[in-house]
Amino acid sequence: MAAGVGSRMTDLTYQCPKPLLPVGRFPLIWYPIKSLEKAGFSDIIIVTRQSWHDQIQNALSVDGCIDRVRLEYIEIQDSDECGTADSLRIIADRIKTNILIVTCDLISDCDLADLMAVHRKNNSSFTVMLSQLPTTIIGDTPVPGFKSKQKNSDAEKISIGFESSNLEHVVFWKARIDIEDEEESISFSKKFLDRYPCTRIQSTWTDCHVYMINKYIVQYLQEKKNKYFNSLQSELLPFVVKKQMSTFVMDKPLDDMEMSSPESRGKQEKKKDLVDYAANTDNDLNLIKYLSLTSSSFGSSEDAPQKNLIGCYAYRQTSGFCVRANTIAAYFEACKQMPRLISKFVGAKKTQTQPNIPESTDIKPKSQVGADCMLGECVTIGEKVSIKKSVIGKHCKIGDKVKITNSVILGHVNIQESCNITNCIIADSANIGDKSELTGCIVGQNQTISTMSKYTNEVISNSSQMMEVTLE
Repeated sequence: MAAGVGSRMTDLTYQCPKPLLPVGRFPLIWYPIKSLEKAGFSDIIIVTRQSWHDQIQNALSVDGCIDRVRLEYIEIQDSDECGTADSLRIIADRIKTNILIVTCDLISDCDLADLMAVHRKNNSSFTVMLSQLPTTIIGDTPVPGFKSKQKNSDAEKISIGFESSNLEHVVFWKARIDIEDEEESISFSKKFLDRYPCTRIQSTWTDCHVYMINKYIVQYLQEKKNKYFNSLQSELLPFVVKKQMSTFVMDKPLDDMEMSSPESRGKQEKKKDLVDYAANTDNDLNLIKYLSLTSSSFGSSEDAPQKNLIGCYAYRQTSGFCVRANTIAAYFEACKQMPRLISKFVGAKKTQTQPNIPESTDIKPKSQVGADCMLGECVTIGEKVSIKKSVIGKHCKIGDKVKITNSVILGHVNIQESCNITNCIIADSANIGDKSELTGCIVGQNQTISTMSKYTNEVISNSSQMMEVTLE
């Protein structure tokens, strides 16, 4: 899924498509593709905007960028406001089996094969990847930009209920913001409590927007032409979680007398529910459960009422690195972590041939670049420069006596002498005048900061582009 405009990324995505925002030496979309490649996938469909197609294709066509996967691009019109569920409808005809959906802003060193193992083990209909890592990593990170406009991330949190006897089984799913609207109360039906008398509710997990979905759910989604579902995370997933309570009862064939009545004809024409699709799917596990001694359906006939046809499960990443770079805070942290993480994506051999400070870097005497930094190609660094805990993009020019600390500098940026840059994000082709001091700022693309300027916690951009955004 690579069609999101990145509305929470301020001026960083004004001219650069969100999937192509640089993280280290690679575009954002490169990281989930490498994760899919590592998990053994050979065919990937990229859903993107029509105007971005050529840019993304060119970025991923660089030699050595993508090795062992075939990429197919599906375009949506720039004017269309497609949700993730709408995008899935667009590619439904190409889906022949279960599908793994990954957002283009996921950066994770987990093995997606572990998620697929959870899906297969539980005969899952819908499996979601969860992580606590984004919250713990970003929690103490100072975020560049307007402090008054940084909002709490609780609105994005989700309360998830797990069956106590199987903590992979998701039986409840509700956005935190919905619970707050209901005075923080959660209600359960008697039917739910009968089915799941012991449920553990947790709100510390983050939805990574990685979903493995059974083919029959895609078929159901495709046939719902009224577009009731626009989003996978906020609409389809909660719907499927609730449908786990459904019981399938096979319709008995009607004889000639019954077929003549209008009431019976109405029964014949009833709309199919999700559980009907689940019951009719070609699934070997569904076929053999009547013969399994460990199954609750053992000995039952195939036309008996059937429960547990729909199942939602979760794979939980509890170690390593995982972040969705969909906010300034997450993107900022992902960039700064990349110097130590890049070997997990490119491999140890390529890391040796692509060091964090490339041979094309021109560093003048008495300058220091920390081991926790990463520089792009053809960076020029003047004398007595200090760079610590920062990432510098390609073709940047750093003047004499400049200090850069805990910052992300994108490509083709010119920082003139005696500047002090701390905890900042500076976008492409910006020009920073000499003796300027920037602390906790975001500098937009092509912006010019005049000589001896001082800014603290500001977004420096064209006034026509200014907007209130969620930074956390």
